[in-house]
Amino acid sequence: MTEPIDEQLEVFAEYVKEKGLRKTRQRELVVRTFLQTEGHLSTDELYNLVRKEDSRIGYATVFRTLKTLTDCRLARETDLGDGFTRFEHLYKHPHHHHILCVECNRTIEFYSPELEELQEKIASEYDFEPVRYKFQVFGVCRECRVKEEPTQESVLSDLVFARDALEIAMETERRGIRFYKTASKVAARPLTQTTFLRMLKDEEKHLRNLKSEWNRLIAHNQEVLKAPVFLHFDFGALKKIFPSREEISKRLSSELSEEDALRLALAMEKDAFAFFSSYAERFSDTQGRDIFLKFAEEEQEHCDTIEAALNSLSG
Repeated sequence: MTEPIDEQLEVFAEYVKEKGLRKTRQRELVVRTFLQTEGHLSTDELYNLVRKEDSRIGYATVFRTLKTLTDCRLARETDLGDGFTRFEHLYKHPHHHHILCVECNRTIEFYSPELEELQEKIASEYDFEPVRYKFQVFGVCRECRVKEEPTQESVLSDLVFARDALEIAMETERRGIRFYKTASKVAARPLTQTTFLRMLKDEEKHLRNLKSEWNRLIAHNQEVLKAPVFLHFDFGALKKIFPSREEISKRLSSELSEEDALRLALAMEKDAFAFFSSYAERFSDTQGRDIFLKFAEEEQEHCDTIEAALNSLSG
């Protein structure tokens, strides 16, 4: 599920060539070791890992290679408050913040849309254009408070992000299924009912595809199920898009014209498309972002289907 290392090695090779730097076996070993190791590595930690493969590699080579990895945006520096500069993966990894345990040094990565909006709002009020920012919470984890050994394995943030994105997409599809299932039962006119049943079939197919993707993700790494939430999503936002069963039955009363019934569904699909399109824009080129974009495309297809039914109705 993670991006192939070869793709990142190609990015590195192109950057080295562009800058006129020498391509050496030792430098490639440092890069491969970093790309194969997740988490937050200090220069010393990476140096110790590399020397297990080749004891002749010097500290300066590791230091300079990390600098190059940062310059070509395969890695980024981060300060976790322990006095060491550490490096984490950047390529197709979601932007995130950190919660850190001051006793065992456990680090949890997370993303909160509400926090991002607050930072943007504050920067705007002071007429600032943000260049970089970070948010860190220092505390004591549950295991340290109750004197237990940490049981949580480190899981890649992009895998956890994909897990959370799939959960959001599946919940959205379930709400869409509820809408069209109820709407197809209460719609009084044949064309409207046929269109709603077609949309119901599409939603059920999309949910099956998402569940298959979910199963592939879990098969790749079972520990992803135990990882803390990365993407903190307000599921209440979905209530604004998808009406409840009672509201659907009320709005799709027998007195409602066929055209108005279709326009009601069209408005819902357009809201879903706009919401997830704008939501996806918050993230860089990541697997989670791809899930949201694909979902938005499916909502656009639904809009096209309903508009075709409206056009057919108007002749």
